[in-house]
Amino acid sequence: MPSIPRRIIEASLLIKGFVKEDGTHHCYFHHEYKGKRTGSYTYTSHGSGFKEYDDNLINKMKKQLRLKRFGEVRDLLKCPMTKDLYNEKLREDGLID
Repeated sequence: MPSIPRRIIEASLLIKGFVKEDGTHHCYFHHEYKGKRTGSYTYTSHGSGFKEYDDNLINKMKKQLRLKRFGEVRDLLKCPMTKDLYNEKLREDGLID
């Protein structure tokens, strides 16, 4: 499948309820629901070699984002999955109230 540009990933995460924290080598994104962190997170690299994220890197984000299927991660990052739908998936898995 085609890679996803880092800027698209970062913008999508912010729309979906993630809060960005800049670090020295990475930008961390922590998911918040009702003002509290849910434990879902991921990060992107500032490095020039990471302007595009291929399937291998996207698959590694799956566990961090607490999703079960690769397709769900792509949907979250490319915007077919809304913030409400992501929260519902976390709720169904008992990860948030």
